[in-house]
Amino acid sequence: MTTAPPARTTRGRARRSRAIRTLVAAPLALVAVLAVPAHASAAGPLATVVVSNLDPAVGVPGATLQATGMVRAGGTEALDNVEVRLRLSRTTLSSRGELAAVAAGRTASRDGLVVARVRLPGRISAGGESAFEVSTPLAKVTTLRDFGVYVLNIEVIARHRTGFGRVAIVRTFLPWVPQTQDFKPTSFAWIWPLTAVPSRLPDGTFVDETLANQMAPDGRLGRLAAAGSELGQRRALTWVVDPALLDSAKDMGNGYQVRAAAGPGGSAGTVDGTGAGAANEWLDLLRSASGGAGVLALPYGDPDDVALQHNGLTADLVTARAKGADIASSVLGRQVSDDVAWPADGFADGASLTAFKGMGMDAVLLDGRAMPPELDLSFTPTGRADVRTANGPLAGLLFDATLTRILSSTAPETGLLAGQRFLAETAMITAELPAAGSSRTVLIAPPRNWNPPTQLLDRIVKGAGDAPWFGESSVTALRAAPPPELDRLPVRYATSVRRYELPAAYLTAIRDMHSRVANFASVLTDPQALVPALDESLLMLESSWWRGRGDRVNRLDAVRSNLADLRSQVHVLPGSYTFGSKSGTIPLTISNGLDQPVLVNIALTPLRLGLTIGNVPAVRIPAKSKLQIGVPAKAVANGVVLVEAHLLTPDGAPYGQPVELRVRVTQYGTLALVITLGAGGVLVAASAIRLSRRAHLARHARPAELTHPAEPA
Repeated sequence: MTTAPPARTTRGRARRSRAIRTLVAAPLALVAVLAVPAHASAAGPLATVVVSNLDPAVGVPGATLQATGMVRAGGTEALDNVEVRLRLSRTTLSSRGELAAVAAGRTASRDGLVVARVRLPGRISAGGESAFEVSTPLAKVTTLRDFGVYVLNIEVIARHRTGFGRVAIVRTFLPWVPQTQDFKPTSFAWIWPLTAVPSRLPDGTFVDETLANQMAPDGRLGRLAAAGSELGQRRALTWVVDPALLDSAKDMGNGYQVRAAAGPGGSAGTVDGTGAGAANEWLDLLRSASGGAGVLALPYGDPDDVALQHNGLTADLVTARAKGADIASSVLGRQVSDDVAWPADGFADGASLTAFKGMGMDAVLLDGRAMPPELDLSFTPTGRADVRTANGPLAGLLFDATLTRILSSTAPETGLLAGQRFLAETAMITAELPAAGSSRTVLIAPPRNWNPPTQLLDRIVKGAGDAPWFGESSVTALRAAPPPELDRLPVRYATSVRRYELPAAYLTAIRDMHSRVANFASVLTDPQALVPALDESLLMLESSWWRGRGDRVNRLDAVRSNLADLRSQVHVLPGSYTFGSKSGTIPLTISNGLDQPVLVNIALTPLRLGLTIGNVPAVRIPAKSKLQIGVPAKAVANGVVLVEAHLLTPDGAPYGQPVELRVRVTQYGTLALVITLGAGGVLVAASAIRLSRRAHLARHARPAELTHPAEPA
């Protein structure tokens, strides 16, 4: 039987153990500090390395490994005896987790052996730079044996003010494929997205030339279409397109107008667009590239579908989906699929997924982190799961989040290394289960607003097209395959994810504009001439592209102003009128500045007693004209009466703002007229009597004057 040591003895041993650990840790900490390269000092980096080229992207026997670039000294001191070295790890990486740790700089244990070096001539002055080129035949690197991913470092050592040693290092990766390939290719399915910021306004004009510039061969959309065309010849791509983008490109190809800056008078005009040729060439390239591939049409405008569902705008999703499929099929000249939902950023909650299923969607593209495996796995599983909803199951297509994040790189200076990291990740996926082969399918989905640097895009197209670990698959095949026997957690939709949705206040403003458009449409005799463009503009305001972008408010204001201008062209003209009798008509004038007739009702409301107004039937005002109608009215009192004139839709809903009319009533009432006439008659009779009496007195006074002579003076 073993006796437990006394508590005091145990506490004493614990204190001694902590002291020993402290004594051991102190020198280790000191070593760690001393091991920090000089370029990480508080004074700023002693040097930086910019890698401009790295060949080959995939190491194979007989190839020569070569790196070129620039060493730049920091701005504080010069560098002497500068040497650039290539280092390769002795063995392959064991997992994607270890690969991520090396990429993040969390470990230096894989810095490896020096396999090539070159001394740079002269001295690099503070703030100066020097080009380098270093290479070695891979046949000389004896540690390259097994298929997998090796750590490749470009290291710079130099003498500086405080000593001699490493002043900079860039860590990247080299996938290695030996002569004898002892692995089976993994199936990879590709999504190739084409979306753009909405730039067309309801009147058909474009905000600027941004879209035309992107469609040019060296623009974002031009490069993506060309790269997808090239990669699509080697790998099965599924093109994901925003029909609003295709619609805009088609309009541009027929000639278009661009908003010009405001002139001296303060009003903005339009100028002819210059991108018609680029738009037509881009569409031709896309039609050709997607001809034999799968095409998935997003709802029109690529709406932020989860945010719309959360804010009661699910009907817009139904409209956008139906409209999008028709336009995409028409522009591309082929049938497209529209039954796969792709929520923004690949996350959706249960209510939204249920809504997708209720709209007729059968599958959903989700970030793999939305449905992670219940257990930590040592390999990357197939990106397929069944998603349960209240309306039935959806086929869950789960894309690899790490690959998406790598492809999201936009910095030109890191494009080459991002491309190399992408190839290393895909090789590592195959190295995890080298014998699994096509039993796994990994889904690759770049971000929907993809804007890769040229070097990243080039390395992906060439590397993924040639790399032997890339097997053939498609989104269609992945969707049809049963999910693996793998337990996953329920769909996650964190609060932090929801914060990225389009704001509720913004969507409330759009909902109000929907009501105004419907109100405007109800007075039109030909709604199809104006309303579809207005509806499209509202759908584009709901685009996921506007997530996190403050300029969405400017676009909302522009569309709101355009709608207000259209509505204001049908209005009542203000006026002042005088009533000189008991009853009559108010000559009301209604103006219609639209290119089509309108049908409206009119309601006049006196703001005080003194005037009663009769009913007015609905009136039709011809296009580009003014119509004057007589509104019957009856005066009941004298004075000025203010009247509000309301235009109403044919079904009686208010249209626009009321206009104030001023009516002056100057006529007398019936009783007042009788009294006045009676008083006038009395005055006339009194005057006649008075005149008659005077005449009588005058006649009788003359004889008396003759009978009585005047008295003597």
